[in-house]
Amino acid sequence: MSGQEATVPPSRRVWTPAEVIALGVRTDVPTAGEILAGLCRDEAYRSVKRGDFPVPVVKVGRHLVVPVAPILELLGIKPGDQPPSGPVARNPSLALAPDSSSAGDVDAA
Repeated sequence: MSGQEATVPPSRRVWTPAEVIALGVRTDVPTAGEILAGLCRDEAYRSVKRGDFPVPVVKVGRHLVVPVAPILELLGIKPGDQPPSGPVARNPSLALAPDSSSAGDVDAA
């Protein structure tokens, strides 16, 4: 071995359909980004700024709010159904290319 050990990226939280439904009618950008594509907080805000966030984002005052209904629709979760207990499958096609731009000073909801 060369003395350099492979590093494993930190694991992200895996959301179950029940947890996504339990969010209610709205959530914040970092939570939505994590659920949909495993994005960290900063990358989620950069995605919103670039305009390629996969669901609508609404500005309310100084806060950005993400409605949960489009998240449920995108993931194929029906809010009235009894959700399965397994984790939500992340859609690899929603993974966003890294961007070096800054998200700016936007407070999370």
